Amino acid sequence: MRVDLSVNIASLTFKNPIIVASGPSTASAERILKCFEFGAAGAVTKTITYDVMMRVQPKPRMYIMKPGNALGNGFYSFYSVDLMSEYEPERWVEEIRRIKKSTLGKESVLIASIAGRTFEEWENLTRLVEDAGADMIETNLSCPHIEKDSLMGRTAALNPKLVSEIIRVVKKAASIPVVGKITPHGANPIELAKIMVDSGADAIVSTARFRGLILDINSMKPILWGGFGGYGGPWQLPISLGWTANIAMENLKKPIIGSGGISRWEDIVRFILVGATAVQICTSIIVGGYNIIRGMIKGVSEWMETKGFQKIEDFRGLSLKNIIPIEHLERRKIYEIIVNYERCTGCGMCVRTCPYNAIILGDNNRVRIGLECDNCGLCVSICPFKALSLERIA
Repeated sequence: MRVDLSVNIASLTFKNPIIVASGPSTASAERILKCFEFGAAGAVTKTITYDVMMRVQPKPRMYIMKPGNALGNGFYSFYSVDLMSEYEPERWVEEIRRIKKSTLGKESVLIASIAGRTFEEWENLTRLVEDAGADMIETNLSCPHIEKDSLMGRTAALNPKLVSEIIRVVKKAASIPVVGKITPHGANPIELAKIMVDSGADAIVSTARFRGLILDINSMKPILWGGFGGYGGPWQLPISLGWTANIAMENLKKPIIGSGGISRWEDIVRFILVGATAVQICTSIIVGGYNIIRGMIKGVSEWMETKGFQKIEDFRGLSLKNIIPIEHLERRKIYEIIVNYERCTGCGMCVRTCPYNAIILGDNNRVRIGLECDNCGLCVSICPFKALSLERIA
């Protein structure tokens, strides 16, 4: 069975749900064309701004925590202070035109990310990128590096009125679709999504990175560049999925583009299952290269075939109905911990971690579960040999 991966966002057709997010991988026409070459349906330019300080990159500016995990497809964190596009807005006119000329007749959607310091700049940037040929505009109201009162990045997002005014200014100046990108840092993403949609946004991106700080305890200083940085990576996935699911439950009638923590094709499926129409990917391409896009497309396609889904819309939002509200969660003790003695080595990990002191090592280091067990499930998840399981008894 051949599956259809195409999705529709604001009357634009994307050949698959993968969009390369604004960042180093989309910093020029050459890099964006590479995104398309490796199969991405869309790409977002690195944010275009008139702010000269935000166009000069600190050096060094990127750091990976747990690099072994990053190279081995495990959980890691990406910490950086990579700022906005180094190119002045006028240079982007030529870059956008080059991209559109090279992709003429192809299924490639170019999204221009913009950030203004004044409403006039927001309007000017909107007209500039649209006239150059961009298919869609993304408003950068999420950049974690904006530290003071500003009309862009995460600080603007702290003021709901500003968010609304910026979206309205851009929407009024544009005849192409406008996307609002949400910050998860210091703001309520659900309320931001509502404000953006009410102000005219045609779609929303949920969500961007957090702002963090990593310290070297020997020097007692922040590492490398010496200040705060954006903090993301696969660890962020559950948070991003949670916000996306909550926004989808609001039924805002606008497409959601999931983002934050995607490192493999399964993560794309997860975002769609909680209501996203498409996804944006950044860190995993920085770490793994553009070729991971092909693997993600292949993985999603094969999963859909296995499940019998012919198109993305067949499973979009399917998991929302399976999310149980906290007031309806099971409170009874209806499970028993079962020990698989063929797998159990008597390592004692479950004994050490049990918060209820309900597990002991008996004769021959055989694990025994006592009546104090509260069914919390910690031992099942932490056992390095998968020797414990929950079995329903009521």
